[in-house]
Amino acid sequence: MRIETDGRPATATELFSTYGHFTAMQVRGGGVQGLANHLDRLDAAQRELFGRPLPADRVRDLVRHALAATTDASVRVILRDAEQVQVSVGDPHHPPAAPQRLRSVPYLRPFAHLKHLGGFAQLEWARRARLDGYHDALLTAPDGAVAESSIANIGFLQPDGVVVWPEAPHLRGTAMQLVEATTPSVPRQVRSDDVAGFAGAFLVNSLGVVAVASIDDVTLPDAGPLLGGVVERLAAVPWDEV
Repeated sequence: MRIETDGRPATATELFSTYGHFTAMQVRGGGVQGLANHLDRLDAAQRELFGRPLPADRVRDLVRHALAATTDASVRVILRDAEQVQVSVGDPHHPPAAPQRLRSVPYLRPFAHLKHLGGFAQLEWARRARLDGYHDALLTAPDGAVAESSIANIGFLQPDGVVVWPEAPHLRGTAMQLVEATTPSVPRQVRSDDVAGFAGAFLVNSLGVVAVASIDDVTLPDAGPLLGGVVERLAAVPWDEV
């Protein structure tokens, strides 16, 4: 992995702070799906946390510089203060191949609308879920309202193919927005007791889409063609040149 700050190699002291925000994207062939969503996310968070805009052209220039000749990669753009833009470039990542088993945990991310740094609690819950034999944690409110997984949005499929997005506090992911734009979707409160009534569920983030096999002791139906349609429509979204 290489990390640059404003187009030069980052120093150790520049990577110390856990305050700030970021976006994570997959680059394929020099392009990113939903690039505008990533740029909008960065600009909105920069205005909220640091009181100033973050020009999209500046971000794109710095990402291109960090990529150099690399065409396929995992990229993070990180803002730890009002001035410096850090870009990390690593190996490309892909969604899990196997349907995911989720364990409900009693936790909601603070300031959930921001993709912020310092997410110890969600990572610890995910670690504990894996130790118990699950793939990931499903974050839920005290009343059992479903929010999101530790690193992805969760969508529930109705028999008519409409995606139901839980309304509990969550990050509105860049890939979630692409699914919303390509598949009929509705926001609605979903509680743990409601899970068994859906035709299936899936997780989605910048890595892609993966089916959910079960939540706690509830086995979810194989969504089959319903989820296949979501995946196909998402795959048809163009990859925007950085």
